[in-house]
Amino acid sequence: MIQYDKLFNKVLPVLESKLEEIQYYEYDQITVEDIWNFCIQKKWRKKKMEEIHLYEIVSTIYSIKASEIVSHFQIQQFQSDNWFGELNQDELNELLKPRSTQN
Repeated sequence: MIQYDKLFNKVLPVLESKLEEIQYYEYDQITVEDIWNFCIQKKWRKKKMEEIHLYEIVSTIYSIKASEIVSHFQIQQFQSDNWFGELNQDELNELLKPRSTQN
């Protein structure tokens, strides 16, 4: 679900333009929704959306660097991943058991 649908639709051409720029650097997995959510979560998190002017929103979107978005989503992915989710208990015990020292 997209937060602030009306505003999102107003700036959709700007988001699509930014997406094209990001895809130029071969970050193909990013979507316009990702860019929008990044702005809401990182750029405007301390502001009231109702008080931000349209020109500020456009300026913010155009000022985002591709590396900022990629870093943000990589950190989110690391925080949400269950690194050992596919391992059963025996495999996890085998992986974490202490090494035996042989002389």
